[in-house]
Amino acid sequence: MSSLEHGNDESEGENEARVVLDVDGDFYLPGLEMEGSNGTATFKLPQLRTILKPAAGILVNCRPVPRSASVARATSAMGHGQNDVWTASNFQASDSPEFMFPARMINTSERRFLNRFCIRRRFVPQVTGLKTMMIYADGACCNNGSAEKIPRGGYAFVFNNSPTGTYSSGLEKKGVDGQVYAHTNNRAELRAIIAALHFRTWWGEGWERIVMVTDSEYVSKGGTEWLRSWAGRNWRTSGGKQVANQDLWKALSEVLGSYAKSGCEVSFWTVPRNYNTLADAAAKAAADQANGAEEYINDSRALI
Repeated sequence: MSSLEHGNDESEGENEARVVLDVDGDFYLPGLEMEGSNGTATFKLPQLRTILKPAAGILVNCRPVPRSASVARATSAMGHGQNDVWTASNFQASDSPEFMFPARMINTSERRFLNRFCIRRRFVPQVTGLKTMMIYADGACCNNGSAEKIPRGGYAFVFNNSPTGTYSSGLEKKGVDGQVYAHTNNRAELRAIIAALHFRTWWGEGWERIVMVTDSEYVSKGGTEWLRSWAGRNWRTSGGKQVANQDLWKALSEVLGSYAKSGCEVSFWTVPRNYNTLADAAAKAAADQANGAEEYINDSRALI
């Protein structure tokens, strides 16, 4: 069924702010299990993730700890770290990402409002009962495979529809291992996923599942199926060749593992290119203007 056949959606209260990390959330701060004050700090759990010291005027950020049931669920969905690698799960749906995950305001534990691509209420729990958000990701490469011109890669991801909701960058000259690699479409597309997951501690906002939208089968198949097989064959393909972009695949496995151990499932959703136009346009613009950094680095934004 197409999105046009769904009709008016306002009856669901879709425009009301979503409470993500709420009183009954999946996070807690170890050692602080109740509301109270000890004279130097005030806290209320599980809503708040900051401690205020009035005398010094200092805000101390505390890392929320996922409950064991959430960790068990996410690690199971993402392969239990078999063969010392982590993989994403698959996400499939009949509707478009734009319809299933419209941009909505969510209300955090600090009562601040953030713009995210949230799953529509009508798809809960039929599609997923987890608190789920979506990120578009894509990579591009000018002169891809050219023997005459130097390829230039760029990547991008989009996490909301505001002017600040898109991040893009030129592909670095060096990889995770410090070696210089030629730019390719595959490398740029894979880099976009890694960058998006490193950009922010998304699970710290209360999300239990992050759906990464990609139009690259190389990324989606590799990140959900091939990765574990490659690792089991000492990073060789079924034909015995060395796996390309090993440094990025290993970096992807590492960041996927950090999410699994934090109780947040990461899923890949493979879509037609015309469903991924926001990230595609930003990645192409980054590749066109590419003057990528020398060293590989992930830009991370604090969860504040």
